[in-house]
Amino acid sequence: MKILLAIASLFAVAWYWQDSLRSREFALKKCRSLCEEHNVQLLDQSVHVARLRLGKTSRHNLFIRRFYAFEFSIAGVDRHHGVAVVSRDRMEYLSLLHPEGEIIEGSLPN
Repeated sequence: MKILLAIASLFAVAWYWQDSLRSREFALKKCRSLCEEHNVQLLDQSVHVARLRLGKTSRHNLFIRRFYAFEFSIAGVDRHHGVAVVSRDRMEYLSLLHPEGEIIEGSLPN
C-alpha cells in the first residue's frame, strides 16, 4: 500500500512539474507576441509565477490557474510590469501596464 501511495505521489509531482513547464512556455510565447505587437521589449525574456489559485469549471472540475508577472521596456532604460493569467492551456488575461494606458487582452478571471 505504501508503495502505491509513493508511486502515485511521484506521478502527481511529475505531472505538476510538466504541466507547470508547459504553462510557463505558453505564457512566455503569448507575452513575447504581445510585446512585439506593441513595439516594446520583453525584459529578461522570462515570466515568473506570481500566484497560483484553484479554479472550478461549470461541471465542478478543479483546475490550476497560474498568474505570471513579467517586465517590459519601451525605451530600453525603463521598466514596466505586465501580467498574464493562464489556465487549462489557454490565456485568460494578458496585460501590459503601459504608462500611456493599460493594454489588455481578455478579461480578469473571477
